[in-house]
Amino acid sequence: MHIQSSPALIGKDSVRQHWPRAILICGPLLLLALEVSLLSPLVEFSLGWMGYLASPKLFNAVFLGCILFILLSIDELSTALNFQSWQRRLFWLLTNLLAFYTLLRYTLILEKHFTPQAIGWQHAAGWFILLVIVSTSAWLVFLPPKSFPQWLKASWQKAIGSGLLAITFVVITPDIQSLWQPTCSPTITLASRFIRLCGHDPLIGYNNNPVLGIRGHGLPITITQYCAEMESFAVFLLLAVILTLAYWQRVRKLRMLAVITGGIAFLIVLNAIRLGLLAEISGSWSNPQLAVALAHSRLASLAFWGVSLLILIASKRWWCPPQSSPTVKTGR
Repeated sequence: MHIQSSPALIGKDSVRQHWPRAILICGPLLLLALEVSLLSPLVEFSLGWMGYLASPKLFNAVFLGCILFILLSIDELSTALNFQSWQRRLFWLLTNLLAFYTLLRYTLILEKHFTPQAIGWQHAAGWFILLVIVSTSAWLVFLPPKSFPQWLKASWQKAIGSGLLAITFVVITPDIQSLWQPTCSPTITLASRFIRLCGHDPLIGYNNNPVLGIRGHGLPITITQYCAEMESFAVFLLLAVILTLAYWQRVRKLRMLAVITGGIAFLIVLNAIRLGLLAEISGSWSNPQLAVALAHSRLASLAFWGVSLLILIASKRWWCPPQSSPTVKTGR
């Protein structure tokens, strides 16, 4: 005799199993992204020990590696993640906030009172220890400590693969950024239309790189390949390809192609709005320094990475249907 489980019940059980897990996994990334967004615009180190530790390349490799590892190994994470009292979660959250405040103050002290050459290894080591405390406590707010060794033991190969992929991506990022100049025209056109919607006359020029501003207001901004976020589009493609390969047998190829095409188009529009806002800040607000600081911070990258994950995860049931319900055999 064959008893087939109800698809509706399977769907509900799947939601109960996977949604809490996904929320608990995204929580640390969101908390850390928020803290990086607060810290990043205030300070930038380009030389010395801090030039290595606070390097955008190192940050991109570590953060992207974490995202790839989570996407590839979330099924290996123990489902018993809620077994942690709220008092313990509150303790780790307060620890994280206190450590982040200390890290913020310490970073500002290093930036204001030391030249890059005067920052020694001991200062950098203290900064790194604070960073480890902030990162670890952010994860422990959401995940119990015992889940980490189990998770890594079950998926250490995927952790290595994710790290290698992230490092490779960071290495080729300059090549990806160089695509900005030959492909910038549609984005600049959309950004100029956004400026018109704000009631201003856009100013567009080209001097090796596109120049965007508001006619008669403030200073125009030059948009170089380093602040055009071409690498964020590549991250979206990388995540989409990784998910397609991971679920190859179940992926509906045409639907995934539609998600990729629509996602890239949406990110282009979003980037055009961002560039238009930067031109507004430099022009209408007469604050070009703020526009430059926002353009070169990690805020845009984190936002685009978050949107990329949201697009792919929210549409997953459309391009990758759940596994067929199991058939249970019983007999006498």
